[in-house]
Amino acid sequence: MSIDPGFESAVPLRGPALGLGLAAAAAVFGVLLGGAAVFMGIEQHSPPSPASVVPGLVELPDQPPAPATPATAAGAACEQTCPQGQTLVQAVAATRDTVVTLRSKDTVGAGVVVDETGLVLTNFHVIAGEIRDPSRRVLGAATPADNGVVRARFADGRELPAVLLLADRDQDIALLHLRPADNAERFKAVRLGRSSALAVGEGVFSVGTPFGLDHSVSQGIVAALGRTHILRSKQTPLIQLDASINIGNSGGPLFNLRGELVGVTTATIERAQGIGFAIPVDHVFALLRALKQGELARSGQIGVEVDARAPVGEEAELLGYRNGLVLQQVFPDQPAAKAGLQAGDIIVEARGQRFDAYGGGEAARVRLAREFVQMVRGLIPGETLPLTVLRDKQRLPATLVVAAAPADRQVFIDADELLGLQLEAKDDRPVVLGMRPLAPITRWRGGERLVRATIAQIAGVRVQSMTELRTVLTELRQLGRQGTVAITFALADGHELSIADFPVSPP
Repeated sequence: MSIDPGFESAVPLRGPALGLGLAAAAAVFGVLLGGAAVFMGIEQHSPPSPASVVPGLVELPDQPPAPATPATAAGAACEQTCPQGQTLVQAVAATRDTVVTLRSKDTVGAGVVVDETGLVLTNFHVIAGEIRDPSRRVLGAATPADNGVVRARFADGRELPAVLLLADRDQDIALLHLRPADNAERFKAVRLGRSSALAVGEGVFSVGTPFGLDHSVSQGIVAALGRTHILRSKQTPLIQLDASINIGNSGGPLFNLRGELVGVTTATIERAQGIGFAIPVDHVFALLRALKQGELARSGQIGVEVDARAPVGEEAELLGYRNGLVLQQVFPDQPAAKAGLQAGDIIVEARGQRFDAYGGGEAARVRLAREFVQMVRGLIPGETLPLTVLRDKQRLPATLVVAAAPADRQVFIDADELLGLQLEAKDDRPVVLGMRPLAPITRWRGGERLVRATIAQIAGVRVQSMTELRTVLTELRQLGRQGTVAITFALADGHELSIADFPVSPP
């Protein structure tokens, strides 16, 4: 195999662990650099093309500045969210006119007005029945002719139509626009907060339409932060609540006791009582900006190279850490460098969670590296990622603002995530280097025949360049395709191999 010397020096090729070590490490380096820069050389990295802005959309409102450090204690949180004299009754009254009940085909939910022009935030599944093409994961620049009209009812009983502007099925977020008779009308908008300022134990309340009961309020606390593997998009970090969340609460706002929007209620656990979830408002607005800027098809990246071989060292173990990721290189002008990370730092926590559960040893570090890659890829450009690193016996906090993977590298990430294939570009043609560990294709007999093969056709579309492959994979990602797709490979021995049901993983 022809690979970059820097990559080979970081991951030794030896014995039966060759397949796992090669593919896992390639995924780590590739995604964190924004594609397959490990194969092509970081010096060849070309600047990303400008994002194409989705036309016809109003401006999104601005959130307040993010806190310098996340709140870590209920006392600190209450100081931020319980202004003197403010009561729950006053907070509910202040937010009452910003919440609407939404009715679409066979669905009742809630939404919240986020700006004075009438932008309404809700869940995708609340309005899914009005979408003419529900097979598509991402929708943008929709018009009334594209989809049905949702009815929005305010607390005083007034009803208005609302049309869909943006939506993402896997993230379960949708943005609507109210349509009053007078287009110049202005609405009371919610006060935006920061979910990154929330602390476990902090008081919150939600407003929704449980079982059709309009504008019902439920109070509780933040039970946990950063819960994943709940939505279709497994890496979406959710706020766990102990407030009463029922059918019809979906899409409704989650407020702190200051009356600021900090989340959107989205899900419950079946057969559980008193466990609900909300999408953090910081994540929501990062998603909306990415949708508007046409960047949602771009994975997150932080601009580091890690060495999955390197142990955390004695000093880390003395501090009680069994596992971590040693930074081999931090690239200039990338998120990690901007946050002050340096080569030699050891990432030991992400989102407040240690990595000790993975155990110790090289196999555990490779497993950790792979999951860390998936987490970074799942983040939206502009979203923050809090980390803890070790440097010279010190524990240092760092908050990274995630960047979009460069457009010319996204094709390698998509091939890895969707098809489970590690690629390199040879004469601008996509050539298979190996398969991602645990990808569905690895369970097929004869899969090794694909190594050194060239992708020639996907879903009936001829692929003659990396650009053409990128177009096809972007469409697969946009559809949220899960199942199988027909792919034809040109094998290294000159023969063609057509697989009618090549397995596709969700992004």
